[in-house]
Amino acid sequence: MRRLLIHAGFHKTGTKSVQKMLFKNRQLLAPTTHVLLNKNLNGIDKLARAYSSEVATADLIELTQRFAELLEDIPSDDTRDILISSEDLCGLMPGRRDIVTYDIAPILMKAISHTLEKALATPTEVIFYFSMREAQSWLHSCHSHHVRVVRMTMQPEAYFKAYAESADLPRIIDKVRIAVAPHRVETAWLEDFTNAPLGPLQPIADLLDWPEPLRREIKLLPPANVGIPDELRHEFLLINEATEDAEELRNAKENARRRYRLRQRAKQNS
Repeated sequence: MRRLLIHAGFHKTGTKSVQKMLFKNRQLLAPTTHVLLNKNLNGIDKLARAYSSEVATADLIELTQRFAELLEDIPSDDTRDILISSEDLCGLMPGRRDIVTYDIAPILMKAISHTLEKALATPTEVIFYFSMREAQSWLHSCHSHHVRVVRMTMQPEAYFKAYAESADLPRIIDKVRIAVAPHRVETAWLEDFTNAPLGPLQPIADLLDWPEPLRREIKLLPPANVGIPDELRHEFLLINEATEDAEELRNAKENARRRYRLRQRAKQNS
């Protein structure tokens, strides 16, 4: 039976590394797996983020409509497994736009579940897969990301305290299991597959039973979207506190990166 694997999160658990490897190896995987990433999702990822922020029914309705169209566009005689990977299907990362937890994720998964049950003409086993990460490490990575990408000024200790609940990813998974039953929900911890042959792509390869000859041909890539060093994070925090203009903020952070790289080269050459 064909399988539909939805890798829906979570942010900062190796998802970008997975997606870069899927894109790099898309031609190799094409005979067995129909891979859909953010750019192939017809704005579904953006609607999920919008719904998590505004909780507007119109966004959820449009999301389900576009998701149905996405599946209906796959030819009925295409028996390949389908793999959708986008952490944004869980909505915005906690810490953005006053979002404190992933509590909206089970609602989004339920809507997706109901949609695919109606849209899939070919018998298909549905699997929801979530990569997870140890709480303190995850919080540290999230804070680093926010400091780098947006104008977050909250110090690490304050962030860890304010968003401690967001790191309870197993609690969200329990709610997702109820929301999408009877479909399968699988999880894997980032710490457990760091040294696996395929790195963060390993759990997906196992869930879709990719044959060993195919696995041996997969081109691996270094980790993507990694966190910034504490030294640079501290400098970014100072920049965020001192700068409000978006362009000035970008330029100041790029200059800080350049200075950091120069310091690192000087240390290596000393």
